[in-house]
Amino acid sequence: MRLEIALLALLALTVASGCSRYHWFRPGGDAAQFERDNRECARAAAETPTAAAHGIVDAARYRACLSGRGWTREKQWEPVPGGWHRGIE
Repeated sequence: MRLEIALLALLALTVASGCSRYHWFRPGGDAAQFERDNRECARAAAETPTAAAHGIVDAARYRACLSGRGWTREKQWEPVPGGWHRGIE
């Protein structure tokens, strides 16, 4: 019986951890600002414009670019609070 409870608890934790994803936030930042910064940082972190358009970027450069513009990246649970935006992940 204890094994069954432990397995159910492990399953619940596994399912729950899948409900959070990384999002970006900047105090006062809105969706239009994020979209602009996201697009510009993707271009800066990609080898070609085509790669940027498809989200094929150097993740470290992309994250450094957004961070340099004042955005912070954190895991958020669904539903995501207002003001948080999903970037290239």
